[in-house]
Amino acid sequence: MPDHRTSIFKRFEVLKTLSADALDDLAAAFSWTSAPSGKQIVLANEPSSDLYFIVNGRVRVLLYSAVEGKPVLFATLGAFEMFGEIAAVDGMPRSATVEAIEDCVLAVLPREQFLRLIQAYPAFSLAVMKQLAAQVRRLSDRVYEFSTLGVQARVYAELLRIAALAGEQNGQALLSPAPLLVDLAATVSTHREAVSRVISRLQENGILRREGANIRVLEIDRLRRLLIEEKGE
Repeated sequence: MPDHRTSIFKRFEVLKTLSADALDDLAAAFSWTSAPSGKQIVLANEPSSDLYFIVNGRVRVLLYSAVEGKPVLFATLGAFEMFGEIAAVDGMPRSATVEAIEDCVLAVLPREQFLRLIQAYPAFSLAVMKQLAAQVRRLSDRVYEFSTLGVQARVYAELLRIAALAGEQNGQALLSPAPLLVDLAATVSTHREAVSRVISRLQENGILRREGANIRVLEIDRLRRLLIEEKGE
């Protein structure tokens, strides 16, 4: 079991408001597991409801179409983020599949313990609600984009979304590691070649630059303006 469990849990946004005693209580309720890259950690529609906290590694949250097996990517999550809260809240089958895209270390909280924490610590309950609200806002934005924007604009919007998460400094953002083209395609509902063409044009125009395994957005404001032009605003 990892050392310094309490200090690890303090790095999760939803747990930051808990007292040291509450974190110690929480740590005792967790079990620990690992998932190698490529492993499916939970499957859509399976009847499980544990909550997962990512200590190390990255995962992707997605669904596969029933006919062609085409992936539809909802989110990529990394260290000190959690998943599984929807099933943990309502007790229904999983709403999506979660796959490890890097070797992961995970802390697993049973639903019964999660519900106990929700009832015992209002600040924790509010933090979970805020995370769920953020998911609703993000998915609402994507539904709007799918309904109103072309592929190029959807790629712009997703790059800006990733840049915001990475953090803007002096009008730039470092996407590290760079999102895979296949994952971008699955996120904006297109094919890899279309995403590659958009990325190439942005590089030619000096808006993006490859830096090894990373991509740097050199001019975030220009990328925003391109998206506004595509929206016709």
